[in-house]
Amino acid sequence: MMAPMGKGTRAAGQRGRAASSGPSSSGPSARSASFAAQPPGRSSRSKAGHGSTFSVLMMTLAALAAVGVLAAQAEATAPKVRAAGSVAVVAKTPAKSGSGSGSSSTNALPANSGSGTRIVYSPSAQRIWLVQNSTVERTMQVVPGTIATPTGSYAVYAKTPSSTGSDGLQVLYVVRFESSSSAGYGFDAEANVTGLPPAPTGQTDGVRMAQLDAQALYEFSSVGTTVVVV
Repeated sequence: MMAPMGKGTRAAGQRGRAASSGPSSSGPSARSASFAAQPPGRSSRSKAGHGSTFSVLMMTLAALAAVGVLAAQAEATAPKVRAAGSVAVVAKTPAKSGSGSGSSSTNALPANSGSGTRIVYSPSAQRIWLVQNSTVERTMQVVPGTIATPTGSYAVYAKTPSSTGSDGLQVLYVVRFESSSSAGYGFDAEANVTGLPPAPTGQTDGVRMAQLDAQALYEFSSVGTTVVVV
């Protein structure tokens, strides 16, 4: 038979069980301590890095947009040049009248040449100006006919893509502007001649020019367009 345990033995066993049932190192208190030991600020530094990258990206996009605006403005202010016939083309210049034959520029619009949308023709300068409102759209050199055109203000009354001139030559882009006389003055271009045609040898009332210039005048004018001969 085993000897009965004494009070001292039971007390020692109770103390051993109490010690073994104490707080474990893997309990909630240990986990809290582990979290507390982590270095602070890792999450805030990561967010700060993302914010800096976003700011740099936005600044780059803003700079590219500014460059695009400046390029568009430069393109908008660049001069417009269109295909010319036998002479230079004036692109959207204000219609300022010169002082007649004493003008410093041979391309200057003659004085007393009217106002508004019109075709201005100077036999002495051998030149035509196409004026849209207050803007010279185009100016061109011409070859006057052998029948002099009287000075005055007229109106376009007929347009013909092709015809036969009074001198028997085939002509293109015919614009007639005076019908009160038997001559019937008009503007045209000689067929099969690309540049400025030679001076006519037969009797003609046609004011001739290069084909590209005659086409521009033909497209610019309409029945009723004012023609001023100065």
